[in-house]
Amino acid sequence: MSSGVRELRVWQESVSLAGEVIRAVRANAKRESQIVSETVMVTALSVGDHIAEGYGKHSLAGQREAYLAAKCALLRLETELAIAKHADLIPAGAFTEITARSALVARLLAGYIVYLDRQVGDTAAADQPRLRA
Repeated sequence: MSSGVRELRVWQESVSLAGEVIRAVRANAKRESQIVSETVMVTALSVGDHIAEGYGKHSLAGQREAYLAAKCALLRLETELAIAKHADLIPAGAFTEITARSALVARLLAGYIVYLDRQVGDTAAADQPRLRA
């Protein structure tokens, strides 16, 4: 992986988020809840994976698609975490910390998506023929 993606704050935060999720779930994992724990961990990992994939895409549309996939994975993670909290698989304190970091990642992702939308819009506008007055 290039060092460039490591410089993205959204990637850094998503990696920290995944680490927090894994620590919280692993610390409270029980044999009977192993499937839920593994699902939550895989989803947490996928957020950062999609961000890294987006960084590696050459087209703006490809980048946008990967960041939208990261956003969807983050929404899935928030749902899975809420379920895990209700099932007492994650302590309330850890849940609060994780959801705060998740909200930060969501804001950063939204900013990247808006930026890409503007870039795609600017590119499309530049490709349009101009009318003469």
